[in-house]
Amino acid sequence: MSTSNRKESILSDVARIRRQIEVECEAMRLAMSGFRIIGSHDIINHQFDQLGVHYECLEKLIGEQAAIEVVIGALDASIEPKGEETRQ
Repeated sequence: MSTSNRKESILSDVARIRRQIEVECEAMRLAMSGFRIIGSHDIINHQFDQLGVHYECLEKLIGEQAAIEVVIGALDASIEPKGEETRQ
């Protein structure tokens, strides 16, 4: 595999994993504050476990610091989704 193809493959994997992290974060947000206000402890734990799995995959692809930044970015975005004003 050429260097260019390898880089494209890694970027594609990173984008896929980033999207999975965003989905997990959104699911956790909804479980804690959505339609069913009290989220199942087991469900939320499973979603956090999945974040760990995704983080480990990212770490292998882009390194520890970059993987941490991706996960934190997704968590931040899920806490205050775009378009929602901060309550004061």
